[in-house]
Amino acid sequence: MSSPSAPNGPVFAAPHVAPPAGTLLTPPPVARRGRPLGTWALLLSLIATVLASAVGGFLAFRIARGVGPDLLNSTTVDWRVFSPVRDLVLAAEVTFWTATVIGLIAFVLGVVATARDAGRGAGIGAIVVSVLGPLLFAAFIVIAGIGGVATMPAGGGSVV
Repeated sequence: MSSPSAPNGPVFAAPHVAPPAGTLLTPPPVARRGRPLGTWALLLSLIATVLASAVGGFLAFRIARGVGPDLLNSTTVDWRVFSPVRDLVLAAEVTFWTATVIGLIAFVLGVVATARDAGRGAGIGAIVVSVLGPLLFAAFIVIAGIGGVATMPAGGGSVV
């Protein structure tokens, strides 16, 4: 294995060739990519749940105060009682449908993020918030509607 006749002393045979000087022997660090899909899903589900519920609750409160005792005193619903607050009813309906679309998009993005592991924790959170969103929206509407009726002026009437 060694050669005594070598000018610089014995030379040993190595099982492999050494890498050139300056070569890193550790693998390059793996760049962590962001996980924005789950984060976007969670953000959209929070918008659809919290913001839309707050806006819907506010509108329900105003609608209940504007309709007055006309809605409470009848045994059947006469839709004409909503004519003084028709702009608020339209805004509440637009809020409902907008929140529905945003919530469905958030739910689908949450499922995709969970399945692809692109922000799994946030994706699961988005799924949960999206599923609970309609319940929170309905609760806000009912509570605000009751609050609006309860705070009507003594004489009733439209106070929009």
